[in-house]
Amino acid sequence: MTTNETPVAVEETAAAVAAPPPPRRGILAGGHYIPYAMILPAVVALVGVLAYPLYQLFDLSFQNINRYSYLVNPALAKYIGFEGYTKVLGDDQFWEVVLRSIYFTVELVVLSMVLGMLFALLLNRVSGWVKVVCITVMMFVWAIPALVTGTIFRWLFASNGGVVDYIGYLFTGDEKTKHYDWFADPTVGLYVVGAAVIVWGALPFLVLGLNAALTQVPKELMEAAKLDGASSLQAFRHVVIPVIKPFLMISAALSFIWDFQVFAQIFSLRNTSPEPGYWTIGTYLFQKGIVASKYSDSSVISIAMILLMLAVLVFYIRQMLKIGAQDR
Repeated sequence: MTTNETPVAVEETAAAVAAPPPPRRGILAGGHYIPYAMILPAVVALVGVLAYPLYQLFDLSFQNINRYSYLVNPALAKYIGFEGYTKVLGDDQFWEVVLRSIYFTVELVVLSMVLGMLFALLLNRVSGWVKVVCITVMMFVWAIPALVTGTIFRWLFASNGGVVDYIGYLFTGDEKTKHYDWFADPTVGLYVVGAAVIVWGALPFLVLGLNAALTQVPKELMEAAKLDGASSLQAFRHVVIPVIKPFLMISAALSFIWDFQVFAQIFSLRNTSPEPGYWTIGTYLFQKGIVASKYSDSSVISIAMILLMLAVLVFYIRQMLKIGAQDR
């Protein structure tokens, strides 16, 4: 009996030793707390920096501080509830500015992403020293302040002595082209010249980022696509785009945020006095808050701008979550 029972006992003991311990549950189980611990300092810093200003912004939007005297003497201020919101949201000019900002932002994002992708693809096809020169030049362009860039473009597109008009005159020979006023029509001034200034400043980041993303596309996949008879365009669409899609989503979302609240380029392009036809949400906010000293109204405009950007961020986060779920 002893000899028969010994192997069974040994097998049971070995099974007990080999059996994994029961999994722990909760946020501390299996190192699941590590991501939360790593992100906690950033969350604390953001809350510490933004909480009080945001509280003040919301508090100011419910008051009647639309004159500087009310700001320096808080005793004159009083709470007016949602009257400020009704006033701003009922203003036709506000919605005109919002629509102009959306159209302008869509134009900027599309142009920036398309041109950035084209230049990034071109950068992958040049020799090493040409690539180094191009990256150096782009870093220099990126380092130039927006106010300086706007001032330079104002000179380039000037109607008297402007470089662009002179080049147009050399090609056409028409004297009228030599003194064409790009800023007489706000539509041309904003959607052509303004877009050129902002896209010029945005391209370095996008080109360098997209070029880095393109290096992550496995060469084996491209070779396999070519062996299957796919054209360059088909390989780009079905191989490259899916691989770099996360970066495309990030760069598009960041571009929207930057372009939607653009201010410095338009401000300097119009010599610190942008006309109403050039008002986007950033310049409109400056006109109301700083020039006209309508602090409560500008707070309402700021909150509306924040909510619009949050809506885009929610869409972006949902798309990123879908991409993450597909990769699992």
